[in-house]
Amino acid sequence: MKSLIIMLIGTALCFSAAPMAQAETLNELEKQIKELNEKVLALQQEQKKEQDTDSQNKTSYMKQVWQNTKIGGYGELDYISRRENGNGKGANVFDPHRFVLYVSSGLSEWLRLNAELEWEHGGVKEDVDGDELSGEVLIEQAFLDFTIAPYLNVKTGVMLVPLGGINLYHEPTNFNSTERPELDRYLIPSTWSEMGAGIYGSLGKKVDYQLLVMNGLNGEEFSAKNGIRDGRQNLNKDINRDKAIVGRVELRPLTNLYTNFSFYTANSAPKGKPTAYTTIAAFDGKYSIGDFDILGEYVHVFQDKPYVLSDEIGHTMSGYWVEGAYHFMPNAWKKGKLSEADAVIFARYSEFDTQQGSIANPAKASGKYDRNYTTFGMVFKPVQTVSVKADYTLFDDHRIMGEKPLDNDKFQLTLGFVF
Repeated sequence: MKSLIIMLIGTALCFSAAPMAQAETLNELEKQIKELNEKVLALQQEQKKEQDTDSQNKTSYMKQVWQNTKIGGYGELDYISRRENGNGKGANVFDPHRFVLYVSSGLSEWLRLNAELEWEHGGVKEDVDGDELSGEVLIEQAFLDFTIAPYLNVKTGVMLVPLGGINLYHEPTNFNSTERPELDRYLIPSTWSEMGAGIYGSLGKKVDYQLLVMNGLNGEEFSAKNGIRDGRQNLNKDINRDKAIVGRVELRPLTNLYTNFSFYTANSAPKGKPTAYTTIAAFDGKYSIGDFDILGEYVHVFQDKPYVLSDEIGHTMSGYWVEGAYHFMPNAWKKGKLSEADAVIFARYSEFDTQQGSIANPAKASGKYDRNYTTFGMVFKPVQTVSVKADYTLFDDHRIMGEKPLDNDKFQLTLGFVF
C-alpha cells in the first residue's frame, strides 16, 4: 500500500512537472522572439537612416551642382537687303544668323568647366541636299579653368583665340553694328576657336594678360579674297607639328580708357613644306567722354614666305577701323520699363588690304582686294541684354573697270540678345 501511494505521488509529480517545463520553454521562446523583433526593428531603422542619408546626400549633391552651374547664351536674327551690283550677291532675306548656348559649371571651388555650342543659320551642315538646312553646329568653347591665384591661373581645352578687339567679346550687345567689323572677319577670323592650353591672370586692377599655346592655321587656305579666314582648321586636325603662341595684354590706365595689345605667331605651312610663319599683331582701344565713345582697331598680318602658302598673297595684310558713337537717349526717358535703356547713333570707317607686297603670280594682283566700308546706323537697347540694330553700309574698292566687286552696299536690321 505504501509502495502504491509512493508510485501515485511520483506519477503526479511527473505530470505536474511537464506543464512547468513547458511554461519555461514558452517564456524562453517569447523572450527570443522579442529579442529578434528588436534586432529586426533596429536593422530596419539603421537601413532607413542610411537610405535617408544617401537620399539627402544625392539631393545635396544635385542641389550643389545646380547652384554651381550657370546656363546662358546669345543669338542674332537678321534681315538683310544687299544691293545688286553684278556680283551675284544681291539679297533680300531673313536669316536666323546664330544661336549659342553657354554652360559654366563649378566642379569645385578652384575648378570650372566652360562650354559653348553654336548653331549657325539654323542648320547642321554645309552640303545642302534638297531643302535641308545649310548652317552648321559646332563647339565654340569647351575648356577647364583652374583658378590658382589672381595673377596666375591655368586653362586648357577648346578656347577662343585671344586676339583683337572682337573675338573674345563677340556677343551682339558688345558692338554697335549689325555685323562684326569686316577687319575682324578677314584678318582676324572671328569667331576663332582652337584647342590649346595656357595661363592667364591679373597684374593689379588695371592689367590682365593671357599666354596660350594652341593649334595654328592652315596657310594653304589663305587667299586675297578672304584673307586668313579660311585658314581655320577643324578642331581635331593640325597640318604640322608646330604650335601657335598667342599673347594678350589688356590695359585700363584710366577709368574711361580701355586698350588691348595682342599677337599670334605660328608656322602655317603643312608638314613636308618649308616653314612659313604667320605673325599677327593687333591693337584696339576705346575712350569715352561723357556720352561720346571713340573706338578703333588696327591689325597687321605678316607672312615671311607667302609663296609657300599661296601664289596670290603678299608679305602683308593690314587694315584698321575707327568709329564714333553718341548715346543720345535723354535721362528723363529712362523710367519704368526703360530705366536701363540706351540709344546710340554711330558711324564707322574700315579699310583693309589682303594683297600687299609682291606675289608669286602677278596675274592675280588686283585692286579689288583693297577694300573699304563706311557704316552708319543706330542701336536701341530696351534693356542691356537686348539690342535692336539698324545700319547701312557703303562698300568701295580699287578694282579696275570690268572686275566684279567682292561685296555690296547693304541695309541690315538685327535683333541681338544675351541671356
